[in-house]
Amino acid sequence: MTIDEWWPLVNREVRRWVAGNVFTALSPFSLEEIEKAGGPDSDDPYWARDREGIERYLPTDAVTWMSANGEVGRESAEQDPRAAYFRRSWPRR
Repeated sequence: MTIDEWWPLVNREVRRWVAGNVFTALSPFSLEEIEKAGGPDSDDPYWARDREGIERYLPTDAVTWMSANGEVGRESAEQDPRAAYFRRSWPRR
């Protein structure tokens, strides 16, 4: 199954975190959620690994796909609406 098939099935919060942290190692929870959605399991050679082979990262083609499909950077566009309060009326001294 390719990323364009399983990515939309991944939990929204996991997608948001992964898209906002594409160069950070994936947590075991994120890997489990991706596997539940039909993505590769944590031992699959699909994942990029660190030198010790312990940490799992998104492969380059997945990051490229996410960038092309507008996933990377979307997190900043979907900010918490409560944060607008601080942008508008932060006390100035």
